[in-house]
Amino acid sequence: MSEEKTVRLENEFVEAVISSQAAEVISFKRKDNGIEMIWCRDPKYWYNCNPILFPYYSKLIDGRYTIDGKTIELGQHGFARRAVFEFEDHDENSCQLVLHDNEETWEVYPFHFTLKVRYQLDGCKLMISYKIINDGERELPFNIGFHPAFNCPFTPDKKYEDYVIEFEQEEDLRHPEKPGLTSGKSFTLYDNLVDGSYFYTDSQIKSSWCQLTDGVHAIRVSLEGYQILGFWKKSSDTPFICIEPWQPVSHLKQATTFRNDTENNLLPSGGQFECSYYFEIVS
Repeated sequence: MSEEKTVRLENEFVEAVISSQAAEVISFKRKDNGIEMIWCRDPKYWYNCNPILFPYYSKLIDGRYTIDGKTIELGQHGFARRAVFEFEDHDENSCQLVLHDNEETWEVYPFHFTLKVRYQLDGCKLMISYKIINDGERELPFNIGFHPAFNCPFTPDKKYEDYVIEFEQEEDLRHPEKPGLTSGKSFTLYDNLVDGSYFYTDSQIKSSWCQLTDGVHAIRVSLEGYQILGFWKKSSDTPFICIEPWQPVSHLKQATTFRNDTENNLLPSGGQFECSYYFEIVS
């Protein structure tokens, strides 16, 4: 594996560190308080901190899929979460990374593609945009999702149960796995401890953002254009929580490729697909 490289971005308000490993942001702080918002990738709990779920999300049925008559084994959420990207360019407050198909990806995903990730600071926001390019002659099957993990608690004087998930507007928060949730603009982690994962699907959540807050500090995640919103905490003692927007709205043709209970996008030869979201340190 290539050596990990990092780039530091900064403006008047915030600073971020971006890694070539999985094209992850591995640090995001406000300059005035220095509080780290991003999970540290401690392998004792979880080795990622905001992986790209590509070319599919979730698990394959029995850990494998079949294409071109070949059965391929591949782990959860695809291969981009473990891939080493290259920095194409960077300046003081932005950078772009790229992953091209290669011998390793051909073994598990026999398609020609380019995946670009751009980070751009804007005030206290870290804007993150993605571009998928089909460099091959046949349709490119893919789904995409995001899995950012935020420290919880942010500071040592707080504990996990002090935190709240707040939404931009009142939502129908009912969920079969969380009988205590009804309608409202927020839910507390004290009353609704996330252990494992649960997801809102089919655009049930209408807000353009939600945020994790302890009442003093907050990190906001944009949701606009995504049909699925998930929350994940690996175990009861995991000191982070993930807020996960999946599957941006797309008008591409759909097909079943990776698993027989869901569809994926088909990007035509030479086509491009773009999507974005952001983190914002609100306080």
